[in-house]
Amino acid sequence: MTRERALAIVNPVAGKGTGRRIAARLAADLVTAGLRADVVMTPGPGEAARLASAAADDGYARVIAVGGDGTANEVANGLVGTDAALGLFPIGSGNDFSRALGYPRKRSMIPAFLAEARTRRIDVGDVNGRVFINAAGAGIDGHVAERVLASARVVGPTLGYFVGALVSIATYRPRTMRIRIDGAPREGKHLIVVAANGTHFGSGMHVAPGAKLDDGQLDLVVAGDLGRWASLVALGKLYRGTHVDGRTVLSFRGSALDVEFDEPQPMQADGEPSRADALRVRIRPRALTVLAR
Repeated sequence: MTRERALAIVNPVAGKGTGRRIAARLAADLVTAGLRADVVMTPGPGEAARLASAAADDGYARVIAVGGDGTANEVANGLVGTDAALGLFPIGSGNDFSRALGYPRKRSMIPAFLAEARTRRIDVGDVNGRVFINAAGAGIDGHVAERVLASARVVGPTLGYFVGALVSIATYRPRTMRIRIDGAPREGKHLIVVAANGTHFGSGMHVAPGAKLDDGQLDLVVAGDLGRWASLVALGKLYRGTHVDGRTVLSFRGSALDVEFDEPQPMQADGEPSRADALRVRIRPRALTVLAR
């Protein structure tokens, strides 16, 4: 067990308000497990990065992101390049990054896991100047991310991603993309391009089965001009990790990805949607310390 100082940064709206409900008892649960922790709630979107950076400056050895992948992303952006370790208390809609680090699914087991976890140095990705820890992508990937929140409120997170993907397959068509992977060009209509650091995204989609968090490489998945039926087939295979066929869905490993579009396209970084007219993705080897199995 450890007595290092820890700060838990709680997203109060994560998990349909679960963050707010557990915040009051969180410190006591962590102390019982052997981890001395202070607890603070984020005052608004984007504030977790600032709180995490200040925590590292104040000497906290561990900073725990209490929320989903978006909260973990914000905290990681505040901790990258410091010695403070990122811990997770996953209560969000996706929680894909916690899967890659070996966190237990049962919430009651997480305090003990955090108290006993070892530190590990991992890679992060950088997309257009912002750190991502799990995956970033554009095309239908970003289109799905824009629609997931509404679907998840009705049918739950896992089914919400699936429903969002079905809606996107019905409405989104492949776009012209000019892609360079470590300088090697590809051009044409593409449905999606994803840079994966972890193995899963989209609440359990097995996008990059061979990805490793500390190999200094990103796993890059590129799908070409798939029609609606082929996209549906690929979606089903995506949950099993068998979607890469070497013809219409390709996989590469690299440290640099550049993508240009004819007009701004939807994109996502760790599940958070936005729009961009280009992607510049780079690997930052072993730039973040995490608490893991």
